[in-house]
Amino acid sequence: MAKNILDAVYGSLIAGAIGDAMGAPTEGMLYTEIRKKYGKIETLLPHSVYYTKGQPGNFTDDTTLRHYLCYTIVQKGGRITPDDFARVFIDKVNTDRLWANELIVRERIRWGINPWEAGLGAIPAGCGPMYIAPIGLINAGDPAQAYQDAFNIASVNQLGENRDFAAAFAAAVATAFQPGATVATVTAAMSTYGPDLVRRAMTLTMDLAAASRNVEEFTVRFYDKMLDWTWPLPPGSWRKEKYFSGHSREFVPVVFALLHYHGDDANRAIIEGANFGRDCDTIASLVGNIVGALHGASALRGEWIDTVEKANADLYEELEGDPGADIHSMAVRMVEALRATRSAYAARLKDLDRILGDDVV
Repeated sequence: MAKNILDAVYGSLIAGAIGDAMGAPTEGMLYTEIRKKYGKIETLLPHSVYYTKGQPGNFTDDTTLRHYLCYTIVQKGGRITPDDFARVFIDKVNTDRLWANELIVRERIRWGINPWEAGLGAIPAGCGPMYIAPIGLINAGDPAQAYQDAFNIASVNQLGENRDFAAAFAAAVATAFQPGATVATVTAAMSTYGPDLVRRAMTLTMDLAAASRNVEEFTVRFYDKMLDWTWPLPPGSWRKEKYFSGHSREFVPVVFALLHYHGDDANRAIIEGANFGRDCDTIASLVGNIVGALHGASALRGEWIDTVEKANADLYEELEGDPGADIHSMAVRMVEALRATRSAYAARLKDLDRILGDDVV
């Protein structure tokens, strides 16, 4: 259990960044290729992701976009709309740090497309779930509102199934802040708030996890039975012996299957995410978002935290013009925004009291 709200918020953000950085060297590899080359990655290694410097601890576009989302929230001082996020896309986003989907989205917004539906025609990839955790943080303990807000925010860069999985994942993150939250209650939130396709994917994957003795057996069986082939490719480039997918319907349920085995050990859960293969930087990052919220930054390996904070210092300073900025300082401001949200809710309750008067049902 996290020590306090700051420990939980920072835990979710920094653990997500750690998972992203740890999974970057193995992104796109099959688990068999990872075992052959690395055995199992247990620490932060250099990598060749083109929009980073590739040094140990550098995270990818997943966490970069998540940091931009946090920035939007703290600038607003609470819950945000797609219009708020769109302004950050135009004014603050460094296009050298993002993947193709977000470059397309930014151009669409720049040319006047409504941000509430700028995700129309997006690349069918999991670009919604990968960054959406801060919507769960600002709606801590309120998964229903987190789902609705995330559905709207994810519409900036995704529509359809990938937006649905993003909204459900935000609900799961919000659930992690409820008193007595567990891996089981967080996992259940995915099906409680997600639509039918999310429930189907979660049910099939979690049934497979329950029937497997450990992560290794689950991984083998998942690769055999559950891989998704949905991924855009130039004509003639698909290969049946190694097809890839970064679709939410594949990787988001895997996050919760890994938590089923190691959700009580934040560090081991992140490691297993980085070693699953496929879109494993995102898998490990989302695992981190959940275990960090449940257990707090205090449960994470200090050397990982230090390495990630230092390796990405240029992004924080570039965004805020402050050489002292980092994920921890962003977490502090996220907690302040959460307090402001509480004040807004208190004012709303007073309004309802005035509207309802002495009316008693």
